Amino acid sequence: MGDDDRGSEGMEPPEHLGDDTTLIVRIWQDDAGRLSGVVERARTGEKVRFYGLETLSRAVASLLSTTAEGS
Repeated sequence: MGDDDRGSEGMEPPEHLGDDTTLIVRIWQDDAGRLSGVVERARTGEKVRFYGLETLSRAVASLLSTTAEGS
């Protein structure tokens, strides 16, 4: 152990990422197994639709980038 300020072994201290943003993710699966959904910013109600899991991260990123612009 010793004088290590990292806390748990191998864990880095958390990095401050700015203000918290709460996102709500709703996902639907159709009869063919395709996924789609909506990511919503809880505070403002702004919504972004996505089609397929590969586009989910883009939907989240788009809402986070508008949060950064509004700061």
